[in-house]
Amino acid sequence: MKITVHPDYRYLEPQLRRIVSGDYTVEKVFCKKRNIVEKVVLAGRPFVVKTFKRPTLANCFIYTFFRKSKAQRAYEYALMLLEKGIKTPFPVAYIEVKKNGFFHTGYFVAEYFDAPTLSSILPGQYSADELSRIGSSFISFTISLQEKRILPLDYNPGNIFYFPDSKSGGYNFALTDINRMRFGGVLLNRNIMRGFEQFGVSTEHLYDFLLRYSIQRGVDLDFCMYQFLSFRIRKKLRRFIKERLRRGRS
Repeated sequence: MKITVHPDYRYLEPQLRRIVSGDYTVEKVFCKKRNIVEKVVLAGRPFVVKTFKRPTLANCFIYTFFRKSKAQRAYEYALMLLEKGIKTPFPVAYIEVKKNGFFHTGYFVAEYFDAPTLSSILPGQYSADELSRIGSSFISFTISLQEKRILPLDYNPGNIFYFPDSKSGGYNFALTDINRMRFGGVLLNRNIMRGFEQFGVSTEHLYDFLLRYSIQRGVDLDFCMYQFLSFRIRKKLRRFIKERLRRGRS
């Protein structure tokens, strides 16, 4: 077992080592699908443990010799985001377990971040004006990521915390589930639009969303619309083809 613990949390290492055996207190399970995300208690404090699903045999080989595991990337990317002034749950540790000399399972531990995600917003929860403030603040946040050459590759509402900013009257945001990101280099507009499409902007709000973005960013609205819709249409076509093939086999 390999464990890397942030210097601020060295005192937790004995408890962190017991995570692999499941020897910890679970307060809440946020997700139990492909990966498992749990709110836990360590030394009387709340933390979040993410247990990554065991990769395929090919990826076990790749993570052993050629590429950093998702757990390691989540830990290192969190430190990079915080260094650049982007909020994310503070990284506590990551753990890698090997079996027969090959990577088997990864764990990432972070401080518990007490805020809702954008996916939790319910119809009628906010007034139109408040939703407009959230949307405007979110676009500003997205632009700040781009200006810092940060491109999240899993940019969806469930991975973005939001909370009021008492100083500006708007909203602040924090990223989670960050093991898939790009740092540095030139961010192409097409990649940004792919991220927006992944975010799941509804057709009803698409024009207003991209209009705000194009004005704040100073880019051509028609070009943004074209690139965004090209990704959405491709996704719909892929789903249609998969569904037809599924029906054909049944």
